[in-house]
Amino acid sequence: MTSVFPLAVLLCLSSGLLAAYDAPSCPTGWTQFGSRCFSFNIGPKSWPDAETFCQTAGGHLASIHSNEEHIFIRNYIKGVSGSYRHSWIGGTDAVQEGTWLWSDGSKMTYKSWNAGEPNNAGGAENCLEMNWGGENWNDGACTNQLPFVCSKNLKLERRTLYLPGFFRVLQEHFLQCGAA
Repeated sequence: MTSVFPLAVLLCLSSGLLAAYDAPSCPTGWTQFGSRCFSFNIGPKSWPDAETFCQTAGGHLASIHSNEEHIFIRNYIKGVSGSYRHSWIGGTDAVQEGTWLWSDGSKMTYKSWNAGEPNNAGGAENCLEMNWGGENWNDGACTNQLPFVCSKNLKLERRTLYLPGFFRVLQEHFLQCGAA
């Protein structure tokens, strides 16, 4: 006699695995774009202090990996502040002049430098500000006090799944198998 029990167990477990995670969402005060959350902070800070602030919030100064992200962050800053404000994002060449890195450790594959930038004017511009000239990037002095954009990855919320009657059915099935 063929039992449908293995199929029932598979269906219960499959639906349980799918239902065990809620759709990811950003914390209050953060805005989602793609698989990350962003927060614009108008209170000006130096680049190092802004990065520390973002790390305390579970992220880093924002890294930008596509033109779509660049446009989103520009528009996000304008939507919150009313203008395309000069703002810190996570790029720096403080480790080695001319080698730009993101503070979150990701590779800098997308760039949107303003014409003639980065130029390390005065030999002391090692941090990346966006919206220079209202649009692109500039290397600025890390001690400048600017608003800034933090980013962090979305996190899945795991929930405990309750399957009413599942263990009773499982127990009854094994008791029946043992009695046979």
